[in-house]
Amino acid sequence: MTDATYEELLGLIDELAERLTPRARLACLYGLLAPLLDRVEREDEELSHDPVLSTPDAVRDLRKAAAGEPVDLDAAHEQLTDVGLCYSEDQDPERHLVAQSAYAAAAWLRLLAGRKLRTTAYREGDDEDLVPPFAPSAFTRIVDLLAWARSHQVYVHWEDALAHPEDGDLPVAMRELRAMHAEISGFGGARSS
Repeated sequence: MTDATYEELLGLIDELAERLTPRARLACLYGLLAPLLDRVEREDEELSHDPVLSTPDAVRDLRKAAAGEPVDLDAAHEQLTDVGLCYSEDQDPERHLVAQSAYAAAAWLRLLAGRKLRTTAYREGDDEDLVPPFAPSAFTRIVDLLAWARSHQVYVHWEDALAHPEDGDLPVAMRELRAMHAEISGFGGARSS
């Protein structure tokens, strides 16, 4: 596995995820995402005139949803996509990392709901994915984004990072992807038969 390419490693992660039950897959993915949520939760900037939830409330609701508590998934998703959209337009790399984390969290909520959730008014009618579309499944698309966010880098497609190393440190993202592979491999959740 140490000589696997980034794309091959995503494929191996996808195979591991397929062996998990849907519930275990969500729990595993939440575990990969959870370390990034504090960064999003600290953002309390008002992003719209009439927010249903604040950003800290949206993150708290996501955590409640992960614990199986009932929450308004649409409202949390809407706020997180708003954070992602607004922060991704900023030139500050730290805000881009918050945006990536918010988008990954919103994509996780969509997987949890099993349906399309409400998004910000800016995105209405826009079917654009919240996470990069290059990996083989919804699970690995989120993992792909997390590899870069967890390695404190603005997302770069792996082929672009390979061709233009000045745009992103692919070896660092690969180390994070390998670490997530190990976490998924050791995940103690229920396995499907």
